[in-house]
Amino acid sequence: MSRFAGLGFDPAPGDADAIEGAARRCSEAAAKLDLALAARIEVPREWAGEAALTAAGRAAAERTALEPAPAVFRATAGILTSWAGIVVAGARRADQLDRRAVALRRALVEATDAVEVAETAVQFATGTAAAAQADLAAAKARRDEVRRELDRVLEQARALEAAHRAEASRVEHELKALGEPGATLGEAPDGSAGLADVTDGMTRFSELSKELAASLARAPGPAVTPPSGAVGAFAAAVSLSGR
Repeated sequence: MSRFAGLGFDPAPGDADAIEGAARRCSEAAAKLDLALAARIEVPREWAGEAALTAAGRAAAERTALEPAPAVFRATAGILTSWAGIVVAGARRADQLDRRAVALRRALVEATDAVEVAETAVQFATGTAAAAQADLAAAKARRDEVRRELDRVLEQARALEAAHRAEASRVEHELKALGEPGATLGEAPDGSAGLADVTDGMTRFSELSKELAASLARAPGPAVTPPSGAVGAFAAAVSLSGR
């Protein structure tokens, strides 16, 4: 029997383990960048002149471009960690609803069979026709009650699916917002930083972002090609996992 046989669909898809793994990698990347940025950049004393000044200037510019990168990674890790928790909670609720739906579908089959038996009894009833009619009415009432309860469970599952999609959209927008100029990062040392400020630096980590996107893409759904840029790749991956 396939999963969610009672509901007929997965109302809260997503791979929490993959999402948590992506968040962990973001945190690790931030820590490594902190160490790299803590290292001093020095030009050898033996090297002087225009070339030395140019090299020193470029090194300083690269360092400045990378300074907001740890905050970008930490912000991304925080968003992904929160999303993983939502996926876990949604999966737990989906399992509960599916178990209830499976039981109700089984009960509906039994109730429908009982109605058929009662209808047959009415057809062949003689002196007990009134009793047979009462049994038939009771059997139909039971069948209808079970059917209404199943409909309520399916309605709850659809509501869960809608809420899950809404949360996935919110997370996607939060990740995309990290790439907006002037976007605020709650964990940034100075309180704000935008991806536009660190475009050159984050390009160095595009391969990592694609790897994270691929790990999140284990969730059911069509394959996608992550857009360029770290935050864009994260957003594409999370959007996919929420389908």
